[in-house]
Parts: sequence; C-alpha cells; structure tokens
Amino acid sequence: MAIRVAWERTPVSVHGSKLELEKLIQHLRTKYNMRKHSLIMPDRENEEEAVFFLYAPCDPRWITEVM
Repeated sequence: MAIRVAWERTPVSVHGSKLELEKLIQHLRTKYNMRKHSLIMPDRENEEEAVFFLYAPCDPRWITEVM
C-alpha cells in the first residue's frame, strides 16, 4: 500500500488510492473504533487519487499496521 499521511496539517490528511483509503478506514473503524473522519474525496491538490481527513487523534502505528 502506498499511503501518505500529512501529520503536519490540521486536520491530518491521508492520501492514496480510493481502494487503499477505504481499507484503512475500515481497519481504523473495526480495530480502534475510530469514526471521526471525512468522506473519501478526490485529491485536487496533490498527485494522489484520493484523500480523507482525520478529526480525532490517531497513533501512526495504527496506519502502518495496514501498510
């Protein structure tokens, strides 16, 4: 998986393909009950296909579990 996380942004943005982001959101929801995030949308600012935003604290290790 090629997911890029912009930790320096507020809110944190997560970039990648739509399919990868869907898998990541499902993982965060089922394993950590994380539900505070935006919908997946086209990434118009970067070269990645899609982006979503995290509105709750997220441990970076949770994301690397999927990658």
